[in-house]
Amino acid sequence: MKWTQLATSMFYAFLLMISFLSASQEYQIQPAEDWIEQRTLITTEIPTNKIADGTYYLLLDTQIKATEQQPSQRYTRTVMQAVNQSGIDYISQLNIDFDPSYQTLELNGLGIIRDGQYIDKLASAQFKVLQRETDLANRIYNGSLTLNIIVDDMRTMDKLDYSYTITGRNPIYQHFAASRTLNWSVPVAQQFMRVLWQKDAPLYINTVNGEVDITDTPLELGHDYQISLQNQPTVASSSQVPHWYSPYKQVFFSELKSWQDVANWAVPLYESAIEVTPSITQIADEIALNNPAIVDRIAAALKFSQDEVRYLGLEMGTNSHQPTSASETLALRYGDCKDKTVLLISLLKAMDIKAYPALVNTDEGKRLIELPASARVFNHVIVTLEYAEQRYWLDPTINYQTGTLAHLAQPNYGYALIVKPSESRLTAMTPPVDAVAIKSYDNYTIAVEPEQAATFQTRYIYSQFEAINRRSSLARNGLDQIAKDYLEYYQGYFQGITIDKPMTVTESTNNGEFLSDEFYLINDFWQPDDEGLRADFYASDIQNSVYEPDQINRTAPLYFKYPNNIETVIKVKFLEPNWHFDNEQSEIDNAFFNFKKTTHFVEDTLTLNFSFNAKQDHIPAAQIKLYLSERAKLIDDTQFGIVKYVSADTTDGFALEDDWIILVLLVYLLAMLFFIVAWRIESAKRPTFSDAQFYPVTNAKFILYSILTLGLFINYWSYRNWRAIKIQQNSHIMPIARGIFALFFFYSLFLELLAHSQEHHKKNKVMPNALALIIWLLLMVLTATTRFSAYATIGLCIIPFIWLPMVNYIQHINHSSEALTYNSKWRVRNIIISIMWAPILFLGLLQESYLIPSTSIVKGDKLWPYQVQFMKRQQLIPLDEAILYFYSDAFIDFRSDGNGITDNYIFSYWQNEQGQIESNLKHFKDITSIEVTYGKTQLDNTLIKVIDQQGEHFLLIVDSEGKADTELVKRINRRLDSNNQR
Repeated sequence: MKWTQLATSMFYAFLLMISFLSASQEYQIQPAEDWIEQRTLITTEIPTNKIADGTYYLLLDTQIKATEQQPSQRYTRTVMQAVNQSGIDYISQLNIDFDPSYQTLELNGLGIIRDGQYIDKLASAQFKVLQRETDLANRIYNGSLTLNIIVDDMRTMDKLDYSYTITGRNPIYQHFAASRTLNWSVPVAQQFMRVLWQKDAPLYINTVNGEVDITDTPLELGHDYQISLQNQPTVASSSQVPHWYSPYKQVFFSELKSWQDVANWAVPLYESAIEVTPSITQIADEIALNNPAIVDRIAAALKFSQDEVRYLGLEMGTNSHQPTSASETLALRYGDCKDKTVLLISLLKAMDIKAYPALVNTDEGKRLIELPASARVFNHVIVTLEYAEQRYWLDPTINYQTGTLAHLAQPNYGYALIVKPSESRLTAMTPPVDAVAIKSYDNYTIAVEPEQAATFQTRYIYSQFEAINRRSSLARNGLDQIAKDYLEYYQGYFQGITIDKPMTVTESTNNGEFLSDEFYLINDFWQPDDEGLRADFYASDIQNSVYEPDQINRTAPLYFKYPNNIETVIKVKFLEPNWHFDNEQSEIDNAFFNFKKTTHFVEDTLTLNFSFNAKQDHIPAAQIKLYLSERAKLIDDTQFGIVKYVSADTTDGFALEDDWIILVLLVYLLAMLFFIVAWRIESAKRPTFSDAQFYPVTNAKFILYSILTLGLFINYWSYRNWRAIKIQQNSHIMPIARGIFALFFFYSLFLELLAHSQEHHKKNKVMPNALALIIWLLLMVLTATTRFSAYATIGLCIIPFIWLPMVNYIQHINHSSEALTYNSKWRVRNIIISIMWAPILFLGLLQESYLIPSTSIVKGDKLWPYQVQFMKRQQLIPLDEAILYFYSDAFIDFRSDGNGITDNYIFSYWQNEQGQIESNLKHFKDITSIEVTYGKTQLDNTLIKVIDQQGEHFLLIVDSEGKADTELVKRINRRLDSNNQR
């Protein structure tokens, strides 16, 4: 036993040594061969602002040698500079892929250029050969290896210079082909592309997305083709583009001239694998026996190749394009796309149904027609056949597909090369596009009382690829998880939604449809609204089909799903009588989509019908704004709201929440009535003071009483003085008018007092004439600027002091008069009216100092720090944003309501009935437009409707006084325009 164990151990050690020796031969380190031209690096500045991943590409060098007898060689040299730490991380580890079954790898050079000095790294770097199987996630084993290189001692601004040569090509390709991208989304200082063509056969050269200068040097045998480029402009990459779109310039070298050459290459590969053996015939006979009609036989054969043969690709070497024979695939019960294609064609052939392979490219799609002929351009193969004058495209790699031939979802990869003799062109794939992929039926039953739960049942009918996707999702995740996901989705619309009955799914094997039914109870169906209670219904599947791009200003087209046909029916049954809706219909038709909506109401049921049909697979860049405009119309038309008007509880005919307002108004009315009656009584009994000159009052009462009466006492004081002047001079002036317009008669009153001072004191004891004129002008300006501004109350508190020189003079000349004592006395009516006006004065001062919400829009820098901190703590605005404009419609506490804008956001928040803060926050880039309804009077608020990319909206409620609302709207529009131009 011990000898056996020793022998076994030695055997394993021998295998390990062989494996090590084999691995050591997987690549070699050798200098580049003589045929390779060495390029000198150019000197250029680093375009720092355009650098990605901290890496600047200094040289991309590709040289290919093709001869009649020797395997082709491909030399690659890359020089990259690490401009920061990110660049060091990015370039200090290299991966070079190759297929050892037909390729050899030679590492020609590895070094760092630091401060102009070359440091060789071949001795110190770490090398390891890995079998990573990069396509393993797609169940494809290609046998490729990866040489992993870890470079040591990399530093910022170092230049990594490495080169390698791969010799050999896949023998399945009998003809030479190569391609190269010539411009990039990142800056590249220098590019070099060379094909050393040493064959008698011609080499065909084509470019796409632009021309390029190619140097052609004839050789004794063949040609030397070279492309040399420096500092080519970068190509801006765009998001959400169609998969077939590419803005990059490319050059293609090919030994094949036409698609017929490619077809002639592919025909023998597939003909040798398509076969009708006894095992194939047995399966075909069973299919024919169970399906008398030819269309059913085709569908059943497709179903067999899809379900009975699992997808697995062993694509080592020539197996990348050489299909396995049909009988072997049937025996193995696994295969890749070409194996399953061959099996399906063989089954059909056994039933006398003619079918062919069709080569496609799932990435290039319809762009394939723009590319030159090449065998390497294809990455997938399917089956095509003609029956009853209609062509069908069948993909045996699709799982979870059911239905008859007429209802099968047919793939559309743009163009295909049908593999049959003498096929000379690509065939456009034009499967039917009018099938409705999603049908949804939402049924609501609305209870009589708002607090009662509403029932919600929804049925989805999926067909075509939507049905396939749902079956796949069900198989992966299970029904319980899907039901949970759907519930979470609907909770975005109704927080109080719960499952009433378990979700169910059913299948239709005839037309391939997949049906799901869901049953819910909605406990918070009605939501508070300005007009009462509101509920909204959405055709959400249609809304999601017309998404707003992340990048609006673009040069690339926008992906648009096509074909995409959706029907949505929403039925709302009301248990409460007396509901009514008008029957209506509308349509939006443009180059992008057609949308129709009908509203129908019969008895107690409202029915909303929506249909959507996409017309094209992309939105041209020049039409993005037109598309967004049409999208906004659709979003608005796919939302339908209903309002339930609820009367507030009342007592004695008044709303309870309004009683305190009525009480306050009544108290003020009684106080004013008392003041007027008391004043009239006092006026009738007022004594006459023979020694009084003008109307004297102490400075203290004048200032305090003028402030507490919001400036009205100034008008009364002026009236009494002009009345005294009229009596003294027996003039015809109108004291009441001059009292009302005291502001304009300020200087005139000064002149009267000045004349009195000159007559009795022989000098000016009031104030200098020039000062009086300046003060009068100051008073005019102050009154004009504050009367209707955000500082009106502060202005009212300052203005009485401007009158003090004249008040003081009249007080001085009456210092011993009984009139001064009488007029300066505080009477009951003075105290009451002051108390009544004091809260208004106090509130005004608080508002104008921004301690409580102002009655007008304010600039953000006027807010107190604690107010801004509150909004940031509550995450109503981002922490790094500064408020530009703010307005609160709250009475006392700004924390219960507010809205405004920051540098990048529009925000709005309010306190709901439960005392919780709700809010909206939108970045300007997510906002499509605003709609403004200006207040018709200064008592009305201005409403700004903010509409986002999904068509949802919220309101900003701002004050219309002083045209600050206009300035706010201009600021928002400027910000939106600026964002749209980026």
